[in-house]
Order: sequence, then structure tokens, then C-alpha cells
Amino acid sequence: MSGSSLATGHAKRSRTSDALRTEKDRIKRRRFSKGVLDVTEDVQLAAKGNTSENNTQNTLSLTQDTSAHGREQQSKFSREKWCLSSPVGGQYSNLNPIITADEEYLLVGTETAIHVHSIGTSCRSRTLQLKDGQKVVGYNLCSENPQHLYIITSTGWVSKWDWLSGDQIASWDLARETLLAELCSPEFAKIRSGLLFSLRGRKDGKRQITITLLNGEAPRDVVVFETTQRIDNFRVFRQGQAIVAWAGQRLLLGTREFNTPDLSTLQYTWREVVLPVRVTCIDIRESSAPNRTISEGSHDNKLETMDLVLGESGGSVLIYLDFLALFPTDGIGSDDSKDLAPRRLHWHRGPVNAVRWSKDGGDESVMVLWQLDTGRKQFLPHLSSPICNLVVSTTGKAYIVKLADNCIMVLSATELQPYATITGLQLCPKANNKPTDATLAESRIFFQPPAAVLHPQFPDRLLVAVPASRHAKRDYHSVTSSCVLQTYDIRTNSQISRQALARTNATTLRISPEGTEIVAPDVSHLDICQDGKWMATIDDWIPRPEDIRALEPNSTPTGSHTVYRETYLKFWRWNELSNMWELATRIDSPHSFDCASVPILDLASRPYSHEFATVGCDAVLRFWCASNRPRLGLETKHPEHQYQTWKCRGTIDLKGQFIVGETEPANAACMGFSEDGSVLAICMQTRSSPDSGLVVLVDMQNCKIHHSRVGVYSGRPCAARFLGRYLVVLSQHSAHIWDTVGDIVRTTTSSAVQDDTLSDDQLLAVSSKSQTCAVATKVPQHLGGTRRTTGSQFDIRVYDVQTLSLLTRQSLKHCPVSLLSDPLTGDYIIVDAMANVQRLSCSDKAPQSIPQSKDGTSHNHGIGSLFGIRSRDISRHPRLQARPLAVSGSSSALQSAGLPGVFSDIPPFVLPPTSVLFKSVVQNLTT
Repeated sequence: MSGSSLATGHAKRSRTSDALRTEKDRIKRRRFSKGVLDVTEDVQLAAKGNTSENNTQNTLSLTQDTSAHGREQQSKFSREKWCLSSPVGGQYSNLNPIITADEEYLLVGTETAIHVHSIGTSCRSRTLQLKDGQKVVGYNLCSENPQHLYIITSTGWVSKWDWLSGDQIASWDLARETLLAELCSPEFAKIRSGLLFSLRGRKDGKRQITITLLNGEAPRDVVVFETTQRIDNFRVFRQGQAIVAWAGQRLLLGTREFNTPDLSTLQYTWREVVLPVRVTCIDIRESSAPNRTISEGSHDNKLETMDLVLGESGGSVLIYLDFLALFPTDGIGSDDSKDLAPRRLHWHRGPVNAVRWSKDGGDESVMVLWQLDTGRKQFLPHLSSPICNLVVSTTGKAYIVKLADNCIMVLSATELQPYATITGLQLCPKANNKPTDATLAESRIFFQPPAAVLHPQFPDRLLVAVPASRHAKRDYHSVTSSCVLQTYDIRTNSQISRQALARTNATTLRISPEGTEIVAPDVSHLDICQDGKWMATIDDWIPRPEDIRALEPNSTPTGSHTVYRETYLKFWRWNELSNMWELATRIDSPHSFDCASVPILDLASRPYSHEFATVGCDAVLRFWCASNRPRLGLETKHPEHQYQTWKCRGTIDLKGQFIVGETEPANAACMGFSEDGSVLAICMQTRSSPDSGLVVLVDMQNCKIHHSRVGVYSGRPCAARFLGRYLVVLSQHSAHIWDTVGDIVRTTTSSAVQDDTLSDDQLLAVSSKSQTCAVATKVPQHLGGTRRTTGSQFDIRVYDVQTLSLLTRQSLKHCPVSLLSDPLTGDYIIVDAMANVQRLSCSDKAPQSIPQSKDGTSHNHGIGSLFGIRSRDISRHPRLQARPLAVSGSSSALQSAGLPGVFSDIPPFVLPPTSVLFKSVVQNLTT
């Protein structure tokens, strides 16, 4: 441990002779520290990142003398302003992507921004970021100038952008709650500007469809339809001449028979029909109808018919040819739906999410193309996830398919082959307490933190366990298993690699013959060594109780299926040639209790060594290290090419550390290594001793318990991290800081985290660069005060470890599921339930996560990634000049073995692809 190692034989340990004092002395000392050194947070602190350097009632200096450097660093980070950067990543919205007429760019919307991607490189060129608190509900290209883009938000704010340059041209504030919006540009009479069709909600519960004229003057609104019934979606066709709205089984059609020169005189004739099915999506095909007579006074020189196709919740596709003639003509309220006789196409087994003429996608991973004349079907099967959106390019040569796993593919219409793929952060957090109502607000749902870590050598790369596939809609009743490792670059907002970590299904069919869902193993923990060469993962799988009744027909206990639990501890080696993690060793049932495998509660990597530690529900601590294994008598000239396997080098039984000496298993545990890797701290809780507050310090030199202390924390331990001589423990109710040298425990208690229901929402991270710790949690509604807004309320608080003063408190919009620390910059990385990544930095201005070029091209792709990225990475990380380190997912990993290291001594039939070998040779020749 940096500055004060607790290992035997260190000089600092001699002055801590009270480590072996009696229990009476420890209780007396702890009572004194608790009465004097407890600090209570002021819950009335402002939420906009106000620093608390002048808040003296919340600050208490340490009795020990601190160094001048420590005081300087502490005052530096206290003076500066903590800022929360704009979110990157995020889930792609359900709005249809837009492809330009030349099919060179693709515009994709998230909740708060519009991303512009180049189809040729599948890379993001720029982001049109909106203001805080704005939610995108619609975006459309301008028909007069395709270089201009209109963006509409939920607050009624409309902005006009030049999406090629990223500049905002104009904006209008309509100040109305907008649910959906669509823009069209009619060319009739004197109206040449864009018409904005909006679905708005009123405070009295009514829904309105309005038309707004966007021009240089003040925008004008005209309400063309108003109802007290629910409307979920609407579409505009034929340049605003037809509006189709639907909700459930109700379908509304509004048609404009005459083109008027003034916006205030626009009128629509509305028709309503109640269908026998629930509508999920629609599309309209326009065709000429010479047999129709043109109405007198119409400004149209031709009349077109509209063929309607709709998808329904049962999986059928209904086709209404010339549905204007079939719909009732008596207006709203008439019931002539019995005369509708559509053509029914049925193939999908789930609700149809997207439908287009001659193109279809259902709630599954198969796209079907129907030839209506011949009845022939063509399939594009086994996509990675269900299809949510389907868009056809203007020329009809490309299909844009948006999948449920936050991936967008551009397919060739002739070959059905993808030639561009855009993959976002595919995080899908698991809900701890599954609600009975799937529409429950996010603030009422508690998410289990996913296994995630920043790469130790390249902190811009996030390694997170994600599901292999996702459902089209968020369903908290379904079981979500994270069995795939995704490496995501949070600086460039792009995926680097993706590979399976556990057993996955051969196809995306997840339903067994009995109708139950087939669940893959779940990766609960992962960690990486400091040099980035080894990774350890833990995956767990439990069969369903009904699946083992044939094995135990007479067993009635509900927990009998846990006997067949499969828990694997896997060690992965980084391969610089293939840029993938290779499985080196698998340990079956690393922890067991009563001859049955038990889950592992925590996994930690020891700094400056290839060693991991695990603690399980059996209350046993195990240490795992790598060892060389001879290759069947073959001698290897290079030691780095020797085959390595992993084994357990020591165990410690922690059951005897409790006061009553129980032998029951543990139900919660967390641990953390000191900064120098000499000490390991373990916090553990059992059912019979829920408030023991036990912390065990282990000497890593001889794998023995050096010191143990009770009463350090209260409640269930959530996380433990070392910061110098301080051990920060986050429990169910508060954060505790234990000075291991002076044996002083200080507690920051906030009434905002006193509710027992918030125990699974708390996250902890520490930063050695800023000497601070961060806690992310949820704020109850009754404590929000002026901060109370619609939706969920979450925040992150940063404390100074030495003084325990609150430096900043930032409000988060969505539930945080992962909190990590950047070792290079001292920033905190927050990942929320909507896959948004934000950076909390201590500076006057939050850093730009994604540098952009003026011409809108990416800097890290193409030929420049072969020759130029290596020098830039080394300049950004000076410590890499001393020793080369492997990088996860990097195509420019430093080669240290020359050309012999590229080909090594493996047989030719197991060599990587030729493209990988060529890139490795180029890297060595340019070194």
C-alpha cells in the first residue's frame, strides 16, 4: 500500500502497535472517533455542481500532518469546478434513421443528439448535440436543401442545422409539449416553407395534431384534430395531404381534399375505423388512379390512390388496396369497418415492429421479403437481435435495418448483404427487483451493475459484459444474461471488438420445446491485470426448476435446482496477432459449500502482478496465479512464448473471523487491493451478523491474515477501495473511510441514502490523482426539493478523502449502473441504464470526449490507423515509452518480438487471417 504498507516488516507498521490491542480498547477508541469525527452531509446542497470550499461545517481536518504536496493537490481540486460532460454512446431511438439521397451518409438519432455516420467507413463523422433537458422526438431533412436538418424536441424547440458543418442555422421555440413530430415541404400556392406536423399533449389529457409553418417569421400553429382518446403514433403521407394516426385497435385517417393558399384555412376530413387487431406499424404506397375523378377546385393535376399495409401484434400483415375507398365516409364515429376485407399475410410468431412495402421485419431476427404477385418469400435470417426499424433508401438500392441490440445495418437490396454496420454501446442492465408492470418508471426499478472495467493502459476503452441478443422492447420479466464482451472506445464513440465469454446459443431462437426461455450463462465479474495481458471472468448459470424435475421427481424444495449450478472462473490471455482474448484456463466450481457450487461474490486483480483473488459465498478467499507449463518436452527459446496455466496458490477460511464463529455461508462480500498490491482488504457479511462491519486485512506476501477489525461500517457492504493509507468502504447506508495507520473511522452519512430500498443502487470509485472518492446513488422523491423533476432522480457526489468535504454533487438523468475512475486524468466515468457514458472532470471546462475534424472525417480510421496512431498513443501515454504493453482490441498493439513474434512457432493452420498478419508485418517494419 502506497505510503503505509500493512505487511509484516514494514517500517510504518511499527507505529501501529494498537493493531493487536484488546477488544475493549478498540471499542473505546471507536466510540471516541464516532462521537467526534462523524460528518453529516448537508442535503440542501445545490445540485448544479457548486463547490464546497467555503462550507466549513462539513469539513474536518485530520489530526495527522499531511505533506505539502498533498495539501497542494487537495486545494487544487477543491478550487476547480467539477463539470459533467455531454453524454456519448446511448441507445438509438425508435425514430427511423435517415439516409441521404447519394447514400453516402446516415443520420441516426439518440435521446439527446443526432449522429452523422459515413456509410463508406461506418464511422461517425460528427454529432449534433442538443442542450441539456432536450429530448429528440423527430428529425427530418429539408427537401429544398438536403444539407439542412430539422430537429424537434419534446419541449417544442425546433432547430435547423447544417449537418455537414455541424452549425446551427435557426431555431424556434414553440413552448408546447410534443410527443412526436414530422416535417414535410408541400409545394402549393404561396406556402414554400416546411410544415411541421406535431402530436402534442395537453395538461387536461387531450391529444392534438397541429400544423406549424416554419419560416423566418414567428411560427404559426393550426390545430387540425383534437381528441380525448389516446393516440400513440401518426404518419404523414403525400406531402401532408394524408395523416394516419393509430393507437391500439383505432385507426384515424385525415385527408385534405383542397389546397388552400393560407395555412389558417387548411382543413382535413377525418375518418375512424376500429380494427379487429392491434396495430403496431403501418406504411403507405402511392400509385396513380386514372379512373378517379378530380374534384372541382382542386389544385392537383393528378390524383393518386394509397395502399395501406399494417402490422399487428399477432404477427400478421394486413394489406388494404385503395383503402381511401374502403374507409367509412361518414366521418368520426361511423362504423363501417365490417366492409373492410384486407389481404392477410402471416409468417411472424411475434408482433410486427416494422413494415414497408415489399419489405417486412417482425419481433424476431428474420427479415422477410414478400412477392405479392407470386406469393414467394425471401428470408434474411438470424440477425443478432430483433428488427425494430426498417427504412428504404430513396433509390431503393439499400435497406437500413435497426436492431434491438443498438446496432444499425445497411443492406444491399439486390444481394441482402450488409456493407455498413454501426454498433453502439450494447449495454442492457439487469433489473434486481422485477416489477409486475413492465411500464413501471425507471426510478422505481433497481438495476444490477454489469461487469465493466476500463482498460488499465488505455482508459478510453471500456470493457463491459453485454447480452448476446436483446428483446425489441424492454421487458423486465425476461431474464437478461450478459455473456458477450464488448470493447467500446468512449472517446471516438465506436465499437472496437466483440466476442463471446460464455456458452451462447447457436441461433437466436431462445424458446425451448416446452415454451420456456433458454438462458445463457451470465458473466457477473471481470477484471484485467495492470499490464493488460490477462483477464479473469466469472460466469454463472442455474437451470430452471422445472427442467430438473425428471432428475429429482421426489424433491420438493424450491432451491434444489441450485445444486446443479455451473460456476466457471476463466482466465484469458490477450493475443496481439488476432486482437482477441484467448481462453487459457477454466476452473470449474472454484468455490463450493456442502458439496455444491456457490456463486462468487467478488473478483479483484492484484496490481503489478499476474494474480487474482476471489471470495465466494463459502466465506473462503482464494488466490490465483499464472505458472509456466512445459509443452510436452518441447523447448522454447523465447520465455514469453511458453504456455501458461492458472492455479490456486493459497486459500484463507474467513469463517472464524466472526464474533460467534459461525460456519454459515456469506451473503455479501467485497474486496480491494492496496495501490502497491501488498495488502488485500475484505469486507464480509453473513445472515446472522448483518451489522458486524468486519474488515480483514491480508498480507499478500505470505497469504495470511494480518489484522481484522469490526464496526468499520454498518449494513451490507457494497464496495471497498484503497486510496493510499485510507480504505473507503461503501455500505448500504453510507460511505466510511478508515485510516489504517491511525485506526480512525470516519463516516459520511446522508439522509438521501437512508432508505433500505436503495442498497443496490450505490456505486463507488476512487481517484488517486485527485485524492477523492465518488458515490453514485438514487435520491428519494421527498428529498428532491427544488431538484425534483419529472422522471427518475439520481446523483453522484465527490468527497475529498482527507477532509471528507463534499466537493460537488451532480444530478443524473438516468439510473447509473457503472462508476469507474480514469487513472490518467482523475476523471470519473459514469455509465447509466440507457447506455450513456459521461465524464465527471475537475476543470473549468469538461473535456470534449470526441475530437472532430473540420471536414467531418474521423481521425482514427483508414490508413492513418496503420502508421500514425502508434505515435499518437505513445505521446498521450508517456509511460508506454518505457515498456510496451498489449492493448485490448487495438489494431496497433506494440510489437516487441519483431517479425519472429508475428509468426511465432505455431503451426500454419492455426495462424490468424492474412489481413491480420499483413497488418502486424507493417507495424514491425514501421517501428
